[in-house]
Amino acid sequence: MIAVDEALKHIAEGRDFDSLTDALTDLTSEQATTTPAGCPYSVGTLVFHMWFWQDRWLKQIENIHCEPFKGDDSDFAAVTAQDWEKTRDGFFDGYARLREAASRTTVFDKPTQFGDTVEVLILRAALHTAYHVGQIVLLRRLL
Repeated sequence: MIAVDEALKHIAEGRDFDSLTDALTDLTSEQATTTPAGCPYSVGTLVFHMWFWQDRWLKQIENIHCEPFKGDDSDFAAVTAQDWEKTRDGFFDGYARLREAASRTTVFDKPTQFGDTVEVLILRAALHTAYHVGQIVLLRRLL
């Protein structure tokens, strides 16, 4: 569906809000791994969280088996300054894969491991990313 691809494009490039690219590309490792006072996470932890879920959804889209998530907070790992660029770049690589998947509309109706369709997982990833980009923009202001 064109709308799913368009949503991913708007999140990446911005239009009526800050873009994913603008929110993440100019942060130093120190900024990305600092947790502002009163906040539960750093930008790095949020990016790791987005990457964690993005990777699970991509695996399901690509028909790679995933164990059910145990809900153990492993999706909110602290990111060190040394790991920031790897985390950010891994997330961006996965986001590019999501955009590629969104262009293959002929597989949108295909069911995935836990019963969702490919289209639903791509849309879930887009919404999840948009939600957390808003948090990241706020964290940047607090820094």
